[in-house]
Amino acid sequence: MGEMLRQIGEPAFEGMLALAAALSAVAFRRRTRMFTPAGFIMLALGLTLDLMVPRGPGSPDWALYLRAAALVLLWFGVIRLGVESIEFMMRRRRTNVSTIATELTLTLLYAAIVLIVTRNILSFDLRRLVAIPALFALARAWLQQHDLFSGLLIQSQRPFRPGDWVRFGSQVGQVQGAGWRATRIMTQAQESVTIPSGVLAKDVLTNYSASGHVAGEIFIARAYEEPPGEIETVVQRVLDSIPEILKEPPPEVSPWEYGDSSLRYRIRYWLADYANYDGVRTRIIRSLWYALRRHSLDLAPRTSPSLRSVHDNGIAGGTETRLMEDLRVVDLLKGLSDEDLRIVIPSIKLSQFGRGEVLIRQGETGDRFFILRRGRVEVVEERANGGAPTVVARIDHFSEKNFFGEIALLKGEPRTTTVRADTDVEVLEINRLGFSHLFKARPEIAVKVAAIAAAREEETLARASATINSPAEREQQSRTLETMRRIFDF
Repeated sequence: MGEMLRQIGEPAFEGMLALAAALSAVAFRRRTRMFTPAGFIMLALGLTLDLMVPRGPGSPDWALYLRAAALVLLWFGVIRLGVESIEFMMRRRRTNVSTIATELTLTLLYAAIVLIVTRNILSFDLRRLVAIPALFALARAWLQQHDLFSGLLIQSQRPFRPGDWVRFGSQVGQVQGAGWRATRIMTQAQESVTIPSGVLAKDVLTNYSASGHVAGEIFIARAYEEPPGEIETVVQRVLDSIPEILKEPPPEVSPWEYGDSSLRYRIRYWLADYANYDGVRTRIIRSLWYALRRHSLDLAPRTSPSLRSVHDNGIAGGTETRLMEDLRVVDLLKGLSDEDLRIVIPSIKLSQFGRGEVLIRQGETGDRFFILRRGRVEVVEERANGGAPTVVARIDHFSEKNFFGEIALLKGEPRTTTVRADTDVEVLEINRLGFSHLFKARPEIAVKVAAIAAAREEETLARASATINSPAEREQQSRTLETMRRIFDF
């Protein structure tokens, strides 16, 4: 009876140990604290093989080899866990642990276990080992020829996964598949490139997807006359307008080094997906050209509005007559005389925006309005709950209402929508100063402008030039006029 219980209990206990080792391997699979899964996997396999060994008289010959394999795996697992325990204690004591020394120790101990087991269990004659170096050389040559050994190393280390963006030599692409013999990537030019594992294992490989984000850098040079703070603000606005650029970590714009005639700036930003790298870089460079060009125009010397010429505003080649025609497109300015418009003209600036740039951002306080001279813009409504922005309208330069932003300017209120360039555009910017001079010189004009603004705000553009008679409309006009008096100080 006791013998029967022993025969039942030993396999049960061994099975429980195997299960515990397997569960430990799963638990330590994604952790790098004290142990790696490898030691527990070896223990679990060794115990499982030992359970499969036939026992008792009449056991087959292969049972001896199965038992030898089980013993080897068991001791391999014990040695692995023991070495990792020593490594862990050394790291806690701030002692530098050599990876090469660890691997060499494991290799020597593994070899010793194999020799002991084969000598004592399989009764192997150790004198036959003299043939092993020759066999090893043949096996090594075969593995190198077939890239199998390199493929095994790559598969065990897993430096990349399907879907990762990687750089290998001059090739940049997304990993499509990785096998023992070769890895296949798809380049941004949609070229399928197959890299043998032997070649891949010999060169430096960069994985752009490993950290979850990839950095991009652009350098620009600006004249010393331009204050760094202003340049940083202009560049930051461009980066903020590109949704693919991550907010965390935040983009960085900083003076980098002095040149002979300019100050060099470094622009660093981060993307979640390398697939957007080239497209975002192109958009930044393109938008910066327009933004910095507008900034340079802003740096022109300031003079009294009454003395500034049309050319001072960047409207070279433009005529006063053409400007007046453009201004009278706007309902607010349609009824003004030439003398009245001449008061506004010095505050006008010609600006160019590149495709994708934001002219007006939802939520910002309006300090100018725009007349579209060339190109097309789209009106975008940003969702308060974080949903995708919606394009609610598009405005072409030949549209009847080819202007926008005037209500927020007059009332000093936040913008209700975002306006961005759908193509390269050219606009006239009319700032608050122009209206301030106009209202102070012609207070009666403010009443007419307030009436038109009130009508447009109530979405009654068809009646913008009509007389406002109803009490509600007169009250709206009164409120708008009172707001304008406060903002423009007249």
